[in-house]
Amino acid sequence: MSKILAIDTSHSHCSVALNTGGKIDSLITTEPRQHARRLLPMIEELMARNAMNLADLDAIAFVSGPGSFTGLRIGAGVAQGLALGAQVPVLGLSSMAVMALKASRFTQDKELLICMQARENELYSAAYRPQGDDVKLLGQERVGGIESIDITVLTTPADAYLVGDAMDVVLQAFAEEGAAPLQTYREACVSDAHTLSVLATTRFALGEGLEPALALPVYLKEQMDYQE
Repeated sequence: MSKILAIDTSHSHCSVALNTGGKIDSLITTEPRQHARRLLPMIEELMARNAMNLADLDAIAFVSGPGSFTGLRIGAGVAQGLALGAQVPVLGLSSMAVMALKASRFTQDKELLICMQARENELYSAAYRPQGDDVKLLGQERVGGIESIDITVLTTPADAYLVGDAMDVVLQAFAEEGAAPLQTYREACVSDAHTLSVLATTRFALGEGLEPALALPVYLKEQMDYQE
């Protein structure tokens, strides 16, 4: 029975969760952009009310991106520091993968196209296929203009669901191009530590834990520039 602490600081409200063999306890801030002040006290409260110490953990998971640059740095830094102290591995997972797993519970496990607003009139996008408590990335996560979205990786685009806060921008662009519309899941579906803990438990069982020193934010823009 794995015991995993999950940390999500990728957007305005940070959250933490403790997953002990499928039993999940979580906390979320009600104050926006208070990651630096609230994150460690929230973790301390969560561990205390579950009568656990950091040394009892098997791994620490955090959202590595995309998301708020400041939030990602705080989350990665805290995950790295705690993991070093507890001598446990880390798992850095994508906020879009967490969103896909969260949405899959309400979209009949159909393939999902996640589209999130980024800066400078750009957006983040990625396609996933749900697989139980996991999601398989189809192609790669991308950042750029509308033209950067790759729907060719979807098995049947008309059966897939579009999710995320860039949904309406994408739908309008697809309509102007005469592309077939995707189904939409319009409920708020930001990543959260509760869902992250489920995904992290699955990935940890598959051996995806890394050394704490590798707890680093992932900036898709830099990755794509490097690949090009």
